[in-house]
Amino acid sequence: MIDKIIKILSIPILILNMVSGIIAGIWLAFLGEWRLILIGILLIFTSHFYISILMLPALLFVPIGVRLYEKKNPLAYLFLFLSEFYTNLLIVGTCAFAFFICVRFYGSESKFGLIPYLLWSWNMAMGPWQFLQSKEPENEFSAITLFITMIFYFLFLISIFLGPIFILLSSVAFIVVQLIVLPIFNIYIASKMQNNIF
Repeated sequence: MIDKIIKILSIPILILNMVSGIIAGIWLAFLGEWRLILIGILLIFTSHFYISILMLPALLFVPIGVRLYEKKNPLAYLFLFLSEFYTNLLIVGTCAFAFFICVRFYGSESKFGLIPYLLWSWNMAMGPWQFLQSKEPENEFSAITLFITMIFYFLFLISIFLGPIFILLSSVAFIVVQLIVLPIFNIYIASKMQNNIF
């Protein structure tokens, strides 16, 4: 059941990753939204640098967590959780930032007219994280986190056309999964893999 849901959601995500930037860029250019296009291009090509700097505090937690884990100290899980939590907080923040920048440029009542702005926000939100993940393709945890992020951001964007209750539900689900469920899941899987090695 879960495999089928993941396969179904993988198709629109794959399509979004392939063509959303081109479609949104042409559509926005046709609407004369050159300022938003330039902001988006600038952020797509530079934000991974700023995100890397912002991720430094998360990297401080990892060696402490690993050291405590080696000593069988349960506080290890707290430091590893904080590292995952902080990174995922940056991911959620990037999505929110991209969404609000794009929606700020939108000035119509038609929900159909919102589509190019949402597509452009997808590229602004996912672009830097896809770039960072491409630098460590062997990191399964990073790939899982990015894929889950894409699923929930996609569901959030769809919820905008369904109404306020769906927006609220998808936002809460996105935040809970990213900030609580995924860090716990990644730490659990990592500890199981570590125990299997030894």
